[in-house]
Amino acid sequence: MAHSMLPEKLLTALLLLMTAAAAHALTLHVNCGKEIGLTTIGAAIKVVQSFEESRAVTVLVTGRCQENVVIQGLDRLTLTAVNGASISDASGGKLDVISILDSRSIAVNGFTINAGADGVSGSNGISCLEFSVCRIAGNVIQGAADGGGFLVGQSSLATLDGDMLQNNGIGLLVTSRSSVRLGGQFRQFISRGNGRGIQMNRTAFVYVGAAVENNTDVGAAVIGNSSLVITGSISGSGSVAVLVRESSFARFDSATISGNAGGGVLLKDLSMGDFINGTTVTGNGGTDVVCSPQFAATRGTGSIGGGTTNCVEP
Repeated sequence: MAHSMLPEKLLTALLLLMTAAAAHALTLHVNCGKEIGLTTIGAAIKVVQSFEESRAVTVLVTGRCQENVVIQGLDRLTLTAVNGASISDASGGKLDVISILDSRSIAVNGFTINAGADGVSGSNGISCLEFSVCRIAGNVIQGAADGGGFLVGQSSLATLDGDMLQNNGIGLLVTSRSSVRLGGQFRQFISRGNGRGIQMNRTAFVYVGAAVENNTDVGAAVIGNSSLVITGSISGSGSVAVLVRESSFARFDSATISGNAGGGVLLKDLSMGDFINGTTVTGNGGTDVVCSPQFAATRGTGSIGGGTTNCVEP
């Protein structure tokens, strides 16, 4: 068709003229699988990177995208799925589907993210790294069997808001002085059918509401001077619901921990648990709250709904 022969630069220029809503705001449209205009998210990001000044950009995406997207050194960028858009790994499991590096205020909304796994690379669905600030909402992130559905690391900050993390090696993985909390609508996220539902290490901090369910290993692991504050529920874990070790802290606020194969909460190695506001820890396969001999501590185990414990409090 004649219009498909328009030079790429002319197409981009026309697109910018049509979608610029204001001097410092811009909307781009990506139609994955089409033959004209912007047909990949990567192409849209190249347009954004060509700007000489920073401006807020929204990229509206339709179709089934098959690519590995890298967002590096950008600020105020929003990727939003339209009509159930998806992004699937195109690297054979070697790369993260979306990599966010050294960027601020990056939002990813409403996609189905289909990650890959090659048994070696440990790739992720979405990664937020190198001091980035990432906000994800309403996504389904799945298939990162060797890595994390959502990885937040290297002193980055992130929010989740109604996301589903399923069938990954780890649903939510937070590490290296990074923090995660709920997003602006305060919707719980779901971590289901992963190896581990949540894993934190190396001074990570997570403050969330979540339904952590039917993961084959530990529901939530809090390791290496990390802190977890959680409301919601943890159930159906193939091991203990929550493992807290190596000088870490876990606070359970109005939470329900039940039906986990290996027991409820296991605290060890100078760690502490706090059970408040009607939290119940009952009906697990082992002891509901366990204090390991390696100097664990708790508060509130006298009011966990009648669950069993070997912890002694003053």
